[in-house]
Amino acid sequence: MLPDTDLQGAINSAERIRRAVEASAFPGLPAGRQVTVTAGVARSAPNESSSGLLARADRALYDGKAAGRNTVVAAG
Repeated sequence: MLPDTDLQGAINSAERIRRAVEASAFPGLPAGRQVTVTAGVARSAPNESSSGLLARADRALYDGKAAGRNTVVAAG
């Protein structure tokens, strides 16, 4: 959760995390393997419950996984 952050700011934050993890070396991984991040991001709608917000972000996460992973997807 990123209070007082608009959707683009949340996307930018998730992208920074994604790029940092992608660029990191993790000792113990087999040669040629890397750790990546797929994230779903959503901005709360007026009168939306927290469970509704999390459900939309979760759907965006699974959309990112279906699209090939290592990406940030914003909920519509």
